[in-house]
Amino acid sequence: MKKTIPSWRRVVMVSGFVICVALPPGRLLAQTQPAAGSRPALSLTECLRIAVDQQPALVAQRASLAAALEGYQGLERLMIPTFIALDLPIRRKQACLGVTIAEAGLAQAEWETVYAVTRTYFGVVYARQQLRVADDLSNSFRFYQERVRDLVEKGESPKEWTTSTVDKITIYLELANVRKGEALRGIDRANAALREAMGVAPETQVAVAEQTLPQPKVTANREEIVALALRRRGELVQVVTAARVVDLEVQAQGRSLFRPTMPTFASGADIHARPVPQGISNREYRPGATGLEMPPNLSGPRSSRMDHARDLSARAVAVVDKTRNLIALEAEDMFYKWEEATRKLPQSATAEQAGSRLARNTRDDFRASQRVKIEDILTN
Repeated sequence: MKKTIPSWRRVVMVSGFVICVALPPGRLLAQTQPAAGSRPALSLTECLRIAVDQQPALVAQRASLAAALEGYQGLERLMIPTFIALDLPIRRKQACLGVTIAEAGLAQAEWETVYAVTRTYFGVVYARQQLRVADDLSNSFRFYQERVRDLVEKGESPKEWTTSTVDKITIYLELANVRKGEALRGIDRANAALREAMGVAPETQVAVAEQTLPQPKVTANREEIVALALRRRGELVQVVTAARVVDLEVQAQGRSLFRPTMPTFASGADIHARPVPQGISNREYRPGATGLEMPPNLSGPRSSRMDHARDLSARAVAVVDKTRNLIALEAEDMFYKWEEATRKLPQSATAEQAGSRLARNTRDDFRASQRVKIEDILTN
């Protein structure tokens, strides 16, 4: 049986919804690498194409898949008679399942790369919007500071305006400048994270094309999200397949009657399944995963070795159940977070519009020489 690497398909995840886009293999970096002296802005799709080619995590997973294929093909090419190596047919089946595990690992790494690039890409956009807000706030306070200071120095200000009033505005101006500096550093940090997600060198300049965050209108339900996670997550494919590999070990151990110690698949293959991340039990609660177990050798008479392998197989089945439950929990938790944010969005948008309008009206009244309280200036 010959296995090949699946064709490249990528999914761009933007603010809780999914858009399927095809990203062909090959040297995609050459298509999007800016010419010398120019730094064209990159779209999300172009950043993803670069990541497909450059991200070391994907390169490592492809190498692991190639190694699994080589290991399987090596066993297939062995010309040892089965009456000499009684467990060889089972080892071939296990190696074939190892290729499936490696493919699932690559698929999971691809999803994680898409997520990392998408999140950091829009992280840059978000930081830019933060900078625009902080810059507008700083300019507003600078305008008030200069006008109030001039009026106080000329003696033309209302009697309640003093140098202390100027100092109050100055405090808020400097606080706004602090926020502006934080936003600038946020852009640098987001750009650094995007470069790492894309797999490009730290000195590479990456310009993001988007200027505003997207606001997609998405409908989703909890059952659909959980079902999609259970169907697509690579970790579940890995543990289910690994459980089959462990189950085959029972048969493999039964093929040898007189050997006091017999190697398992773990002695000559790197078949493993990556668990869902470890648990947390501090201010945040997240249950931990259960991992597979398989020693490189099993010792004892044939019946003891088979019983030992059955116990490890039962553990592997439990790992599948635990992984399935954790994936469902993680998907459900993320759905509730998305649902909460979706409900807050209309109210937040209304408050943002009212706040912008209030600040604009306050500046207009001040420019028109209307009596505006300093408290209103600072608050609005």
